[in-house]
Amino acid sequence: MPKFKFTATKLENILDDYAKIREQTIPDAVVANARLLCVELARRTQPFGADNKAKLAGEERTTKDIGKIIKTEEQLTQMASRVNAEKIRGRLLALVSGGRFDVVEKIFSNIGFLKTWGGMEIISGGAIKSTHQAARSGTTGRTKSRGTKLTIAKQGELDSYIAGVIKRVGLSKAGWAECAKQLPQVVQGSMTRGIPGWVTRNSGSGSVQDNSRNPTNPSVQLTNSTPWASQVISASEIASAKAVVITKMIQQMKRILKYRETEIA
Repeated sequence: MPKFKFTATKLENILDDYAKIREQTIPDAVVANARLLCVELARRTQPFGADNKAKLAGEERTTKDIGKIIKTEEQLTQMASRVNAEKIRGRLLALVSGGRFDVVEKIFSNIGFLKTWGGMEIISGGAIKSTHQAARSGTTGRTKSRGTKLTIAKQGELDSYIAGVIKRVGLSKAGWAECAKQLPQVVQGSMTRGIPGWVTRNSGSGSVQDNSRNPTNPSVQLTNSTPWASQVISASEIASAKAVVITKMIQQMKRILKYRETEIA
């Protein structure tokens, strides 16, 4: 294999060949690889992966996250059934079944069951959403491990709310999909190709600073503006995503070198 000295002139020639081989201009090549980076970053953002398994994992985590803050009447029954004193246990079960939650709260409070929570509250309708949203961290989007009260909702109402929330699974990934959408159209088909539909169905928050036409230093800056974006993808995953795209670019450069070697021969 002949060795090449990468003078500025030769590098310029190689980059010109790169555009010819890829049937793209240099700026378009930069954008195309930025698109690949969007796909790779989306894959590495929680829930990890791009297949249905990742989607299901995200939905399960969301369901558990809401369940930490809001319990159901069925779970309240389970709590009552764990009371050791048989007489109190029987009365509690009857009260829960009869919907006498005010009395249930008093008994739970008297036996010290609500000491950790500080109280009990029955909620429904819009209060389910407001309770969940109030418990979410603005930094991570996750809920606290426990609410300030033992909050109870009907199973059907909670299930309906959860069903709506899990439709937004992939919202953090969608920030990278939005970046891909904002890039100039330099490939055939969708610029989000490789990012699954359960991600792109969300309205992601992202922005692109396109300097690909800069004659001396063509570049593209991608920003996932989801408030907790930095919490759902680690620095090591970002570095790995960059490494994957760089590897692909190196492979492309090798093809360019092979092309030039053929021409020299």
